[in-house]
Amino acid sequence: MDARSRRAPRGALALAAVAVLAAGLAGCSEDKETLASWSAKGGKEQAKVIGDDIHTLLQLVGNGDAAQCRQVLDHVKTARAFRRLPDGDAQSSWEETLNRMETAATTCVQNPAGITGGPELTEAADAQQAYGHFAIRITALTGSKS
Repeated sequence: MDARSRRAPRGALALAAVAVLAAGLAGCSEDKETLASWSAKGGKEQAKVIGDDIHTLLQLVGNGDAAQCRQVLDHVKTARAFRRLPDGDAQSSWEETLNRMETAATTCVQNPAGITGGPELTEAADAQQAYGHFAIRITALTGSKS
């Protein structure tokens, strides 16, 4: 299977994770006050932007667009500056997501051909996987069935 044919399923998984995460964060109950607070004060939006950026990175396989990759790097920087999650496991998955996205997007900026496969594609796919773990953890914490 070539990189382009793998792109569509991975992109769809990234979008599905965004939807699950948004539903989970929207469903934060009062007994999860710290997670609800993180979500309400911008965490939900940060998570959505990063999920969308993973989809962007996966779409850039074979289609270099340094401007889009720079935008992803800007979003990663903003997400890093945002307050920490109140759950250690979720924070760990979040940090792994951001680290892998940063690596893939930096390579994309430095390479006019963009993400051409190999390690760069692996970093983008691993970012998606880490984001999926993040979404699963948030869903478990919030008890969301969505």
